[in-house]
Amino acid sequence: MSERYTKYQSYGEIKLQVSLKKYTSLRVGGTIDAMIYPHDLNALLGLLKELQEDDIPFKIWGMGSNILASDVHYPGLIIKLDRCLKSVVFQGNKIFVQAGVSLIAMAYLAADHALSGFEFASGIPGSLGGALFMNAGAYKHDMYECLEKILVYRNLRAEWVEKNEIEVKYRSTSFMNHRDWIILEAVFNCNNADKERILHTMEERRQRRIASQPLDLPSAGSVFRNPDTMSAWSCIDAVGLRGHRIGGAMFSEKHSNFIVNVDDAKAQDVLDLICLAQAKVEEMFKIKLNPEIEFFNWSHHG
Repeated sequence: MSERYTKYQSYGEIKLQVSLKKYTSLRVGGTIDAMIYPHDLNALLGLLKELQEDDIPFKIWGMGSNILASDVHYPGLIIKLDRCLKSVVFQGNKIFVQAGVSLIAMAYLAADHALSGFEFASGIPGSLGGALFMNAGAYKHDMYECLEKILVYRNLRAEWVEKNEIEVKYRSTSFMNHRDWIILEAVFNCNNADKERILHTMEERRQRRIASQPLDLPSAGSVFRNPDTMSAWSCIDAVGLRGHRIGGAMFSEKHSNFIVNVDDAKAQDVLDLICLAQAKVEEMFKIKLNPEIEFFNWSHHG
């Protein structure tokens, strides 16, 4: 097994037979053949080309914060970008950011440069690439408001894609329909603003999150997208699932649109809770709750 992957060592640091529990914010998931941290962008591009030629299954991960990885083994490679694609460059009102940069770190860097547009992101765990992939957002703002263009790896080459070429909706983008496209970097155009005011807004929201979200337990953030007519948490409350537990997973007492890992949960426990909520809400309200979480290595899901 390991010989299959040793040839890629020149591209980065490889770990074999890795448990995903350590690498997902939910602290669940099975094992994988290997994980690699590419040295830099050039190493990543070389690695991608070779993996595609060798027909090795792989997935690109940032920080594993919005992923429900199944309990079964994944016979392939996960490429982690949170060490190599970490560059942030400021040029006037423009920010050039690579996909592995932490969204929270980026929000504070922007504030430090008195640039407004990322206040909403100051509490969203995860990487820039993952946030652009799903159009992460909060407080009625999202990733694409200040976006100018994205550097995308597709058809064996990296090319700039303008904002208007990307289909963007609430918690959804065209990247979700093109899972072979890989986000490498993005350029944002921000507005000048008073640094103290930006930091004040961020601090206010941080206090609100501490008061309203179960930040002390492993979770993947909001489980479901909000339906058009009512919030996801109020749907879950209405069908009596706040605090409901299956195995080691539970709908949080503090915020019922969070599933928290309270006692060494299995990924299956989390999935069972998701399916239970979907069934009960559909029965009561005729509303289909759509997960915001990404499903990894499930044969029958996403």
